[in-house]
Amino acid sequence: MKALIGTTVLAILFVVAPTPCFALWEIAPVDKDTAKKMGIEIRSVDAGPKQVRVELEFKLEGELKGFSRVDLRLGGGDNPLVTAPLQEDRSKPGRLVVSFNADRAQIEKISLWIFVPETLGGVVYEISVKDFVEVKKEK
Repeated sequence: MKALIGTTVLAILFVVAPTPCFALWEIAPVDKDTAKKMGIEIRSVDAGPKQVRVELEFKLEGELKGFSRVDLRLGGGDNPLVTAPLQEDRSKPGRLVVSFNADRAQIEKISLWIFVPETLGGVVYEISVKDFVEVKKEK
């Protein structure tokens, strides 16, 4: 009886183990040149003495045609302090805009992730906001 149970468990493991993993996400860093080629624009304006408003806008075509969401991430590595999806504005035909306000002192810790799913996972385009927004020094 023990042999039958052991053989059954082993057979189930052989069937289940080789199934494809659906979590194959490539992280692709985006610099200014790559952003320009992809049709990504990042703008910033003052939103108070210590605040900045950042807007990310891109065309819904090319690599970004099938995107699913844009996340704001505060903190680096595999365990950021905060991750939150940003509200989409689709008022411009064929374009998408997301925006947020932040303390200028925190800009170097913020990144935006654009998720583009594919058959087995997808691509996450990672934009480090500090590379696109000039941080003014306090006087």
